[in-house]
Amino acid sequence: MAFVKAALFSLVLAVLLSLPSGARSEITASEGACDGASSAIDVRVHGLRNNRGYVMFVLYGDRPKDFLVKGKKIFKQRFAANQGAVEFCVSLPKPGIYAATAYHDENGNGKFDKNRVGLPVEGFGVSNNPTTFLTPPSHDQAAFRVSHGPTKVDIEIEY
Repeated sequence: MAFVKAALFSLVLAVLLSLPSGARSEITASEGACDGASSAIDVRVHGLRNNRGYVMFVLYGDRPKDFLVKGKKIFKQRFAANQGAVEFCVSLPKPGIYAATAYHDENGNGKFDKNRVGLPVEGFGVSNNPTTFLTPPSHDQAAFRVSHGPTKVDIEIEY
């Protein structure tokens, strides 16, 4: 069952993360913690098994039908992988509902790599760290509310 779950999730993430960025120019990101001055996401991606490559972060807005859909992300950014965890701040233009995904691009090729049977060989995770069974997570499972000031978001990478 874990095999099927991983295969389905890797397919969704592969489509999602291989697309050109539809990032809005008013969304920016920087390494380190948020300063608290505006609507922002204080992101911690953890569970990285090594410091090779990058962590790719993808952000979606408040529309459930856009989550994990080709061309519907609102922001994508890569960060150098650190052993164990990566922390960064994503500044947003306004408060609202968002959902996020991340994967560990260990070889730095900009792709979510899978093996011959379609299972991921690189780790991945979703905001709120939902447990799913045979399907990718829904927007409701991954969604979080951002108000004024920073909102903490934790994404655990699973391999």
